Amino acid sequence: MSDLSPILTDFYADHNNHRWLVSHDPVLCCTILMISSRYHLLPGAGGGSRNFFIHHRLWQHCQQLVMRLMFGQEKSSQSKVRNIGTIEALMLMSEWHPRSLHFPPESDGWDFDLTSVPPEPQELEDSSSTNRWLEDMIEPARRSDQMSWMLLGSALSLAHELGIFELDEKKLGYASGYEGFISGEQIKLRRQRVQRLLYVYINQLAWRIGCVSLMPQSLNHAILGRRATKELNQTGDEWLIFMDSWMDLTKLAKSVTDMFFPTVSFARQQLHSGRYIELLDHFRPILDKWKEEHLQVRLL
Repeated sequence: MSDLSPILTDFYADHNNHRWLVSHDPVLCCTILMISSRYHLLPGAGGGSRNFFIHHRLWQHCQQLVMRLMFGQEKSSQSKVRNIGTIEALMLMSEWHPRSLHFPPESDGWDFDLTSVPPEPQELEDSSSTNRWLEDMIEPARRSDQMSWMLLGSALSLAHELGIFELDEKKLGYASGYEGFISGEQIKLRRQRVQRLLYVYINQLAWRIGCVSLMPQSLNHAILGRRATKELNQTGDEWLIFMDSWMDLTKLAKSVTDMFFPTVSFARQQLHSGRYIELLDHFRPILDKWKEEHLQVRLL
């Protein structure tokens, strides 16, 4: 499953480094196991039941670790929760959700839907089978986006705290706790990934749910401006090339969204008047330029 996500490097794919994953990145370790236990069916009798139970217990532990992060319940001098691995874990959870996302929490002792209150006349009019069907289809996606939005917001806050976006390379708050077993080059690569992925994930999710992006414009410009020409055979070179193309496409998509959909009324007006065709013609050469720059044969 690691190949399906751009978040993690290959460092922890090596079995010799698993002890460092367990001891120095507990949130990331638990998150990886939690996600794997949902999609990997255990062999033998009762594999499905054991898989369900293991996933549920791991998700409970992930929740406890996230609560420690939110409330600062670890000593700062010994904290293994506030590190770059936790940022990666939060992004993984925003991509691969736990099974319990679509079920009520165990501690939920009050449910407004169970109260026997006569419905209002307006509610009767709106409770047609068609509307109910749409709600049942859209509601899971809405919950998914809400969870991702909160997780990415926490990841961005922790990234600021650790100095992930600092221009001064000497401020290596994100490297603390990794000395002695992870090289500086590997830490630098993980930092670069976090910077770019937060930019893409947060901006794309913000457009999808109709919220203002959590990334300030100054930070957007700073991240886009740091994409220097990469040396050949540099560690993670192929990933950085791919990520730069994704960031350019994200920037272009943001321009399209701002121009086409600034408001609901404006978007409706453009569709009715047919003026959106002119806007499409404006972006066509820009898309062609992106294709020529990033989809060349040597980059594939």
